[in-house]
Amino acid sequence: MLSEYLHSTAEKLIRAFGDSPFEIAEGIGIKVILNYEFSKLCGMYTVIKRRRIIILNGNMDSRRQKTVLAHEIGHDILHRHMAQNKVVHDVMVYDMSIKPEYEANMFASELLLRDADVLALLEKDGYSAEQAAAALDADINLMLIKLSSMQKRGFKFDSVPLPADGRFISEL
Repeated sequence: MLSEYLHSTAEKLIRAFGDSPFEIAEGIGIKVILNYEFSKLCGMYTVIKRRRIIILNGNMDSRRQKTVLAHEIGHDILHRHMAQNKVVHDVMVYDMSIKPEYEANMFASELLLRDADVLALLEKDGYSAEQAAAALDADINLMLIKLSSMQKRGFKFDSVPLPADGRFISEL
């Protein structure tokens, strides 16, 4: 099941390299470049001559950079074949109706939001999804994607999360 695979892959990367998407990217051999000339583009992923590259908008705040980088790492793990000698950027990125974008967002939620942290806030502290997202400095849509993934993996929650808005990363 995809949600299990994404969760276990994210956990392995965190154990090996820590929880910083920048450290993970470096650890798995992805070159990350900050570009300060981007205006609306959040980030892009490409593979050129077998060199994996993510270019991020350097004008974004650190939370947004981490979220976009985690999303792009998801593309590297799941969709590298789609980027061979092509640039994949957010003209189509973050549209949840496009399967690769939904999958990359699922991976980002697994990388940035740990099950134990989410469960502690929701179950022990009684937080809503919105409150948990705020406490973890995450976008609510990323939290909703995480909760959906956790439900697919067998976790039970008192209330069923609403569907996430797939455009959230481009609007952070």
